[in-house]
Amino acid sequence: MKLSAALQWSNRQVSIQAIGRLLIQVSYGLINFYIPILFVNQMGFSATAVGFALSLCAISEVGGHFIGGTLADSPRFGRKAVLSLAAILGVVVSAVLVMAHSLWLLVVASFVLGISLGFYWTASGAAVMDVTEPSDRSSAFAVMGVAEYVGIGLGVLGGSALLTVVAADPELIFVGCGLMFLAFWALVQGAMTADYPQRPESVPGSGGILSALKDRALLVFMAANIFFTTYVALVTSTIPLYFTNFLAGSDPVPGVSVGSTASLFTWCYIGVGAALQIPTTSLLTPLRRIWVLSGAIALWGIGFALLWAAGTFAAAQFVWAIVALCLLSLASVAYKPFFIATVSDLAPPSLRGAYIAVSSQCWTIGYFIGPLLGGWAMDQSAVVAQRFWLGVGLSATVCIGLLWVFENLRLKLPPVADPGPELSVGPS
Repeated sequence: MKLSAALQWSNRQVSIQAIGRLLIQVSYGLINFYIPILFVNQMGFSATAVGFALSLCAISEVGGHFIGGTLADSPRFGRKAVLSLAAILGVVVSAVLVMAHSLWLLVVASFVLGISLGFYWTASGAAVMDVTEPSDRSSAFAVMGVAEYVGIGLGVLGGSALLTVVAADPELIFVGCGLMFLAFWALVQGAMTADYPQRPESVPGSGGILSALKDRALLVFMAANIFFTTYVALVTSTIPLYFTNFLAGSDPVPGVSVGSTASLFTWCYIGVGAALQIPTTSLLTPLRRIWVLSGAIALWGIGFALLWAAGTFAAAQFVWAIVALCLLSLASVAYKPFFIATVSDLAPPSLRGAYIAVSSQCWTIGYFIGPLLGGWAMDQSAVVAQRFWLGVGLSATVCIGLLWVFENLRLKLPPVADPGPELSVGPS
């Protein structure tokens, strides 16, 4: 398996997608991490209002996934064109955020960001599936996961450093986002292949989406993954504000600095994830996938319970916070590659974009629920904000139950034929 992971790096198209993931996540990571802090603590908006604005991103992302999936499978467009559109929309988002001194501009930026996200994740996932064998996809997506963590980490740390330079005009940190989106566009145009499996002419664009929506196993798997994606959204959108405003301490005013929060988040969640992604995937690949997914969700539950401890007990608060973030990071790296590989196993090769578009709605729903629910909790008293994490942790039991329902359905399905990375040529 370690050899398999190394081979994924030597696969030119996987490497290109990994570099692109790093660039795109520098931007997305910076946006997700700093919007709540800047607009709540420096511009004076309520956490609920900002959480609502960010949740609108999820609504437009629904359309982004469906349109992006249809275009990605289309002979007239394909993966490359959709990824280029995602980059261009990202530049637009960055420009709007630089000028956003009112809530309605934040809403506009969030709306366009959702479309960009939908286009990117759908086309990128399909592109990786196109150039890998089924047995190697977990390791390929592990490589993508490393690039993702490194990109988010660079975005958070870079944003923290840049924030000290442009303290008088903090919105200027979003100029860096625009530059990263431009670099991603150049990479796609200059290095990405335009090859992908052709959709049969008898299947119209909407037919692939409808086929995926009729797959009962996929829908149950999506229901389980809504919990996972909500957890990820809470980590990126709510934990920074929780640490900044509610973390217990000897100070009369609870909380830690933005810089300390960025360091905790970067090294304990992002850094641990980047370091453990490939070794964890290598270790877990031989195991039955349902046990891997269930165990990862159990770790999420434990990690959230420890966040309650970090905010409740002043003694050893940073120990609780560090252990919680490390557990949440391990849970994420254990779950995500196998989640994506499971979707690829369910999808016919010519409908990968459609299946990813449908399955990606769990990310859309999760990123709608997470910021909205988390923003509400952070607007409440310290006791409510702290106990909120206990409730989130208990929800992991429901997710595990849904995963086992999916497993029973999956075992009854016939295997999906997969031609592997033997591709037909589409347009650029």
